[in-house]
Amino acid sequence: MWGRKQKDLAADTAAEAVEFARPLVHGGFSTRADVAVAITEYFEPDSVSPSQARAVVDRLRQARLEEQRTWPPVTDPDRVLAAFSALAAEGVVARADFACCQNCGLTEIGAEATPGDRGFVFFHQQDTARAVDGGELLLSYGRLADSPTATAAVGQVVAAALRAQDLSVTWDGSPEERIRVDLEWRKRLG
Repeated sequence: MWGRKQKDLAADTAAEAVEFARPLVHGGFSTRADVAVAITEYFEPDSVSPSQARAVVDRLRQARLEEQRTWPPVTDPDRVLAAFSALAAEGVVARADFACCQNCGLTEIGAEATPGDRGFVFFHQQDTARAVDGGELLLSYGRLADSPTATAAVGQVVAAALRAQDLSVTWDGSPEERIRVDLEWRKRLG
């Protein structure tokens, strides 16, 4: 086995693996190993080996690292994360790429709070994937003890923190609407 060359993926499988893995790699939150495991789990058992999955991830990472060389020193995701740090200092639980989806995020965010926290903001993994693909970043926010007025107040604090980072924010002030951040997703790989 040691001397045998790894079989290449079929062209259609390779293309599908790249399409699946690109948002995870470009999102910048998943480790190389986590993305490789996700690839193998995404396909039928034994259709993509761990080494084939790692090769897909390595090619995507290498291309992204090359792109990073042309980026400005501070990118939009850096600004979002800086806003999240400022919000955390103000007692707002702020989580990036948190949970798989909106429902899971809303269910799980309360467990992240500590005594004295007044609210929360997060974007989930599907939001990250949307931003990677050129869409806006949607943020969920609210009070830990929910009420429409208190939720809108947290939204105001979140929107102000994002604007303080020179981000383009769209939000009508309604507690029923998610906050939208227009950005270019260029998060550096760790």
